[in-house]
Amino acid sequence: MKKSLYMTSALVAAGVLALGSTGVMAKSKAKPVKVGISGSYKAVVGYAKQQSAYEVVGTGTSATSYNEIDVKTDSEVHFKGSTKLDNGLTVSVKVELEGDQETAADIDASSVTIAGGFGSITLGADVAAAAVLSVGAPSTGAIGAVGGGDSAAWIQKPAAVVQGAPQGHNIGGGDQMKVRWLSKSFSGFKVGASYVPGLTAGNTMPANGGNGGTNGSQVDGGIKYSGKMGANAINVGLTRWQTDNGTGSVDGWTAGADAAFGAIKVGVAFMDVNDQGTNPDATSRSGTANSQDAEATAAGVSYTAGPMVVALTYFNHERPLAAGTAGDDAITKWTLGTTYNMGPGVDFIGSIQQVSWQDEGNAVGSNNKGVAVVGGLNVKF
Repeated sequence: MKKSLYMTSALVAAGVLALGSTGVMAKSKAKPVKVGISGSYKAVVGYAKQQSAYEVVGTGTSATSYNEIDVKTDSEVHFKGSTKLDNGLTVSVKVELEGDQETAADIDASSVTIAGGFGSITLGADVAAAAVLSVGAPSTGAIGAVGGGDSAAWIQKPAAVVQGAPQGHNIGGGDQMKVRWLSKSFSGFKVGASYVPGLTAGNTMPANGGNGGTNGSQVDGGIKYSGKMGANAINVGLTRWQTDNGTGSVDGWTAGADAAFGAIKVGVAFMDVNDQGTNPDATSRSGTANSQDAEATAAGVSYTAGPMVVALTYFNHERPLAAGTAGDDAITKWTLGTTYNMGPGVDFIGSIQQVSWQDEGNAVGSNNKGVAVVGGLNVKF
């Protein structure tokens, strides 16, 4: 009897322990997303001199005279968090807030990403896959060396000079809602693609075609290889995209490569944009003021010595517009930049940049060139 009672008690106890253990095992080990704060604050002071003819008020020209010294800031606050689910998937979120006084605070990018063995899928406003997978020319310093960027904040771009977007060696993008997929790296290769339903921000369904078509969709993709050739590290990227607004498409591609030989890194990048669209009257946009045809070239070399990086970068972007006018609207610039790490998260940045804005026409007020010398601090937190 006692033996039977002991056995029964043991079975009951084992059952209770088993059920309790099962309940504990059933509970999720994943933790809720905890958001951390990071970001950066760049503050610079610089000297910039415009072309004297551009500032002279002459016959038929009413130009503005500009200060030669200015102070500028560029700051962002990032809210990021992630969690790993019990099934092995990682879910992360991020929101990037612009924080400069002279511009209204707004959200630069916001997205949610789920990642696993398949790579990662991102929903929301974030850079395009073609931007992630592109390879460009080495650059550093206080002023953007590739693309139009903040060069126009120092050497004024005449209103007649039409640049459009993109300008550099990738299509970038951070403020259009998209779905993006990036693979995991395999044998040094990484591929990806993204789709933008509407290029104009809004919660209504995009009107991409017909008489009321005022929006456009975009699809892009690319492939990147990162590896070594002997003791040298190399990166090669090839991307392509197509924008469709219902009345035609704009196709573009980029190709870039860089190689590091010890402390020296060299790189080149090319971009070509082909406008196959039509005007409202069904005539081709090519060779007209509405054309988005463009070509860009970038090349650079950098040298790293301990906490210091120095880079020399060349960039040129040309956009042929009216077929009956000789020449292109263009920007050409040379940038000598440096970054010196002063301590954890604190860098001194400096640039000497020569910029030339060129219009198809020769009007004094439509062309400008000059030099900017800029330096300051970039603080990451």
